[in-house]
Amino acid sequence: MITGGHLRAGLAVLRRHLRYARGNPRKLWWIARRALSLARTGALPGVLERHAVERDLYADYGQWCRRHETTDAAVLAARAAALPRRPRFSVLLPVYDPPAALLEATLASVRAQAYAEWELVIVDDASTDARVPACLAAAAAADARIRVARRAANGGIARATNDALAAATGEYCAFLDHDDTLAPDALLAMAEAANARPDAALLFCDEDKLDPQGARTRPWFKPAWDAEWIRTTNCVLHFVVVRTDLLRSLAGLAEGVDGAQDWDLVLRVEEAVGRARIAHVPRVLYHWRELPGSTAAAAFEKPALAAAQRRVLEASLARRGETAAVLPTPDGWRIAWAPPSPPPLVSIVIPTRDRGALLRACVASIRAKTAYAPYELVLVDNGSVESDAREYLAALARDGAARVLQYAQPFNYAAQCNLGVREAAGSMIALVNNDIEVVTGDWLTELVALAARPGVGLAGATLWYPDGTLQHAGVILGLNGVGDRPWLGTRPGFAGPYGRARAVREVGAMITACAVVARDRYLDVGGMDESLAVSCNDLDLCLKLARAGYRHVITPYAELTHHESASRGYLDDPANVRGNADEEARFAARWAQELADDPLYNPNLALAGTAYALAWPPRTGTGGAGPVR
Repeated sequence: MITGGHLRAGLAVLRRHLRYARGNPRKLWWIARRALSLARTGALPGVLERHAVERDLYADYGQWCRRHETTDAAVLAARAAALPRRPRFSVLLPVYDPPAALLEATLASVRAQAYAEWELVIVDDASTDARVPACLAAAAAADARIRVARRAANGGIARATNDALAAATGEYCAFLDHDDTLAPDALLAMAEAANARPDAALLFCDEDKLDPQGARTRPWFKPAWDAEWIRTTNCVLHFVVVRTDLLRSLAGLAEGVDGAQDWDLVLRVEEAVGRARIAHVPRVLYHWRELPGSTAAAAFEKPALAAAQRRVLEASLARRGETAAVLPTPDGWRIAWAPPSPPPLVSIVIPTRDRGALLRACVASIRAKTAYAPYELVLVDNGSVESDAREYLAALARDGAARVLQYAQPFNYAAQCNLGVREAAGSMIALVNNDIEVVTGDWLTELVALAARPGVGLAGATLWYPDGTLQHAGVILGLNGVGDRPWLGTRPGFAGPYGRARAVREVGAMITACAVVARDRYLDVGGMDESLAVSCNDLDLCLKLARAGYRHVITPYAELTHHESASRGYLDDPANVRGNADEEARFAARWAQELADDPLYNPNLALAGTAYALAWPPRTGTGGAGPVR
């Protein structure tokens, strides 16, 4: 249902788009087409819900900044004095015809840095506004750390930045746009991070927006490095710091992909040094100004941007020797991976007991809708006594439609899954609950393609309640106890803060109501812990795989309906409550450190209540850059 709050949030977004469009017919046509597309596909309620959620989550962002951000000069000076090593930063600033007042604000934000070991290397890319070179000359005259060069002809942002790189003398290079600003402790926080992580080749941080009135709004609290999300969304953006020697070895920014050159660079850095040398500083250190013509305002302002982004993604695939299709979607880019060739046998392991109608619906939907082949059904029966269920299981076994294994012990979900995996013939395992029904026919193709990739542990599906609202899109560790699912009950089209809910992305954990994993990876970590018979066995498996070096992936392109807890009942059953509490306590003690800091959930965000709400106070510590992740 669309509420008044949803409509108010949607109208606010529409007004912002119209303000940036300024009557331009092309831009107005884009707005109209986007609205019609959302209405036609049924995604409009979810989109309105997203904007309403974001508005409510960050309504107090200004107050949060005033309370939890330190700008006191004495405090910042003490932090700088405490640094054991003081690396030099070269701030690279390409300039082309920005509004003079905004350029002055950008320059002032660099000169106001609490950390003094910097140089500002400016390349004027042949600005046509005479006020620009005058402003730059005045800045250079006022501070010897500011150097200015001017190109004879406009070459674009990548070429101008590379000219600045050629003149840089710092150990690290930092990237700044000509109308954005840095927080006073931006370079100080990066220097602290460089001390904490001297191995890091690339550092990035959180950011927010400056609206046309200069007010800070719409913060982006990022996860630590997400190797899946970065393949379809530039989730790093600003503020980025890269080792100068590495940057030069990569020949700087790529030309010919203006608008996506920063995304291209981040992908090439990961390819060169690996994810272990990329670090996230969870502080808002960069303020991105929303103006007509900026990507921060709207992607449709730059019609060549989509083509440049596609080239960047396809080039990254080619460099890595990977084969996949780069596809546009209403929610952004998608990398459509193909499963291995020939496709491996998948054993679909389904623990079950009684509830014949439920199991029939599950199996029938798999057999009727699954496009992937080959697969086998492995049903692990926990002593069904109802005649309908027993007869159906017998018929499946007799017809060769499924293998039926008997588990005659008291209910133990972990043990049933382990039995099914041990007896499975497939090299890939799909763990599926008996209360699941297939929605998208390519569900297994998508999950196998993801789970078969190097370094992936579990690949999980997006699950919906029977009423069409969201039931599962991953688990945030430590949220509301041992872990919780964000965005429960939201509508199709809801992309979540930053668009994360509708992207292929890494997660700290997931439930295994529908998840695929390579059989050898499952067995190598010992499978599920059978002492966790009812609760947390799937989260425990996720953490064991993560400890072994695997990452977990959720995709919105494998969708199924989940009749949650239809077989076992909800936790208001006293027996379930007692067992659940004991198992949760043991799980929490075992994984206390991991539950305290899910790296894919920003420490500025709350661990109690609504996912992605502001944390009061944040878990970044006081008086410093906070944890580098």
